[in-house]
Amino acid sequence: MLSLVTSFLLCAFLSILFLSRIWETSKQSDKPRACKKIGVRSRGSYPLWRTITRIMSSRWWRPGPDKQGSIAGVVESLYVYPIKSCRAIEVEEAENLSMGLKYDRAFTFAEFRGSPQGSNLSKGSESAGWHFLTQRKYGKLANIVIEVWAPDPDSLDYAPGEPNVLSDGVLLVRYPNMDHSTGDYKDHKSFELPFNPTAGQIRNQGYVTERLTIWKDSPEALLIASTDRTDCPPWIKEIQTYIGCSKPLALFRVATGHERQVFRNAPGEAQLGYQSVVGFADAYPLHLLGLASVADLDEKLQTIAPEIAGSSASRFRANIYFKGPAAYAEDSWKRIRIGQQIYYVVCRTTRCELPNTDQLTGKKHLSEPSKTIRSYRNIDEGAGPKMACMGMQMVPAAERGIIRVGDEIEILETGEHRYIRQ
Repeated sequence: MLSLVTSFLLCAFLSILFLSRIWETSKQSDKPRACKKIGVRSRGSYPLWRTITRIMSSRWWRPGPDKQGSIAGVVESLYVYPIKSCRAIEVEEAENLSMGLKYDRAFTFAEFRGSPQGSNLSKGSESAGWHFLTQRKYGKLANIVIEVWAPDPDSLDYAPGEPNVLSDGVLLVRYPNMDHSTGDYKDHKSFELPFNPTAGQIRNQGYVTERLTIWKDSPEALLIASTDRTDCPPWIKEIQTYIGCSKPLALFRVATGHERQVFRNAPGEAQLGYQSVVGFADAYPLHLLGLASVADLDEKLQTIAPEIAGSSASRFRANIYFKGPAAYAEDSWKRIRIGQQIYYVVCRTTRCELPNTDQLTGKKHLSEPSKTIRSYRNIDEGAGPKMACMGMQMVPAAERGIIRVGDEIEILETGEHRYIRQ
């Protein structure tokens, strides 16, 4: 009798999976060729098997003591940010590369500062050039929604020579569209780009490499489009207007072979066996943050800024959120294992004013949560007396690996941290 019930349940489960796949395929009739969209759906429409996995993980997992050699927690959620400072994509698993999670911060918007390009004054001028943009200045970047469509061998139109396969997928960008009769932004427009264009695509699209300043680095980067070119596509000018940028605006991609090398607190090449790099991330490949730490901040915000309490986790734009340990337990972690891969926890994450931006609206709070964080998290002498810290920066011990929601976190080494500034 039990075997009949088991067989019935198994058939029902497989039928649901089959019908779900047909339904998803019909919904994506206008999808980029040979690709499927990465990322999880809303919690209310989770695929059944993922829902079961999350329930079982949270039901049967119990945190261990916060000490070396113990299982300290589990990965609760993973995020990538394909265009720096634009909307996040939540994923169930991600490939870990030397420069961080695949698809993370591979593109960035930039503005031209200093003398206009082409003028005699721009040559040799230190201030002239392209500078990356973030929500620190342009909060509306948070409203630019990103999709990544990855090559799908199961797709009926998949072929190894398909352009979308050769470019490792498609970046689809949706941005608010102005109703010119009212001046309001209501619906969205969109455009597509090859995620990692081939040499032929670079040549055919007219992409060029130019210097891009990101903090104290100025790597060569691939210029996708800019408003100061006569052949610029309409979307770059429309985004320029939407975010309120008065300077020439451009979109850049990390140029292969021109990633920024990571030093300071990071282990060296001799220790890792490879040189750690980043694309357009601020400083290190990965950002880790405990949900108990966020909950502690939210509790303080309840009386100070209740309108943002409960929504602060997304404001920190971490890659890995975990649950289990007490608030700020991660402050002392030096080396951990997540799933099957080891990571060096190299330093604390210093905090600017960016968390004051609501990630769903792009609106900035005048002072919070930054003011509250500075009131009790100025804990790192290396960062300075006015620089609060929340979350940790990490470097993978191996160049490649996989990280998944539900992976256990094991503490391998603890110790003190001292931030090294640029």
